[in-house]
Formats: sequence, C-alpha cells, structure tokens
Amino acid sequence: MKQADKYDTRGSARCPIFLSCDNFIDGQRYQKPDAMLEQMLFEFFIAIGTIAFAISGAFKAIRHEFDVLGLLVLGFATALGGGLIRDVMLHRTPTAFIDNGPAAYALAGCVIVLVSHWLSKKVWGLADPESRTFLVLDAVGLAAFTVIGASAGAEAGLNVFGIIMLAALTGVGGGMIRDLLAGETPLVLKSDFYATATIIGAVVFFILSYLSIDPVTNSAVTFAVTLLLRLSAIQFKWQLPRPK
Repeated sequence: MKQADKYDTRGSARCPIFLSCDNFIDGQRYQKPDAMLEQMLFEFFIAIGTIAFAISGAFKAIRHEFDVLGLLVLGFATALGGGLIRDVMLHRTPTAFIDNGPAAYALAGCVIVLVSHWLSKKVWGLADPESRTFLVLDAVGLAAFTVIGASAGAEAGLNVFGIIMLAALTGVGGGMIRDLLAGETPLVLKSDFYATATIIGAVVFFILSYLSIDPVTNSAVTFAVTLLLRLSAIQFKWQLPRPK
C-alpha cells in the first residue's frame, strides 16, 4: 500500500493509511476488530468535523447576505479547505477528490443551514456568527480536524513540529479560507485561544503516540482535550497576551 494514498482502494472497504486493516485471507480482505473500531472513529471525526465546519461557513455566508451559490462555496471551502491544505503538504491527491464522503458531509451541512434558515431566520441564534452556538460548532470542527491532521502527520513520519503544524493547518485552514472569502480578519489571528487549542491538542497526540497509547484512545483524548480547551476559552474568554 502506497504511503502517498489516503485509502487502500483494494476491495470494497476503505482503510485510512494509519489504520492496521490491510489484512487478507485467501485473497479476501478482513479487518481486525480494533482496526474496525479505529476506522469507525476516523469516519466519525471526518463526519462531525466536516458537517460542523460546513454549517459555520454557511451561516457566515448568510450573515454577509451571500446568495445560494455563495453559501455553498463558503460552506464547502470551510469544510474541505483544511483537508486540502493537509493533503497538498503531504504530496498526495486530496481525499475530497477521490472520496465522496467529505463532499457529501459538506453538502449535508449546507442543506441543514438552508432548511433551518428558511424555517426561521433565527434558529437557536445560529444566524449570528458571533453567537455561542456558532462558536461551539466551530470548536467541534476544530477538534475533529486536529485529530485527523495529527494522525496524518504521524503516519507520514513527521517529527513533533511537523505533526503540530499539520494538525494546526488542518484544524484552522478551512476557517481561515472562510473568513478571507467573507472579507474578515481570520478568527485564528484575533480570537481567544483558537489555534493554541489545536497546538496543545497536537502535542497531546504526539505524547500519547510516543507512549504507545492505542490509536483509538489517543484520538479520543486528543479530541476531548482540544474541544475542552476551545470551549473553556469561549466560556471564560481566555486571551493570549497582546503587545501593547
């Protein structure tokens, strides 16, 4: 299996590189129970991260009064942007170009926004991108994509700096594209404890990997730490020191 490929395409099952599911009996693929759990968790992070970021991008488009096409562009850019940056840096074909899953999740997020907006212009306060719900959705996407980016960096054999950088770019890349397309200063450059949560999460991932913690536990802990840090920053308004 080539390291440059995101998925092993032999057989009908998809297998992310960092999962130990490349096993065959009499020419037929089978997956170990632990590998199946890893793959399910990986797909879970892709789904919730992509949908959450697509929703955040779509509501940003509504705030700026974009048309339906603009909403889709912003939603898809937010949901897929970080993954595209990650894959380009790893010199491989972007997953979104060979797997229908990410695009389907992004479309689902945009449809959710369109339907809820048509039903009510103020659904749970989501129409306001500064609302708590918007920030929570963005935090979920950030945490999920931090895990995906760190996992990809570790599988590619990057050092701790490379893993942290790849996790950070995967986590914040889509949001940066979203804000730039909307004509705003990227949230990562001005927000309270945004990219810092991703960096700390990636460090946690590296430490647990170094300690040979199993991938499922490692991914779950990294996701929880990153999400908790970001939500705490939102709740308690944590700020990094700013030059005076």
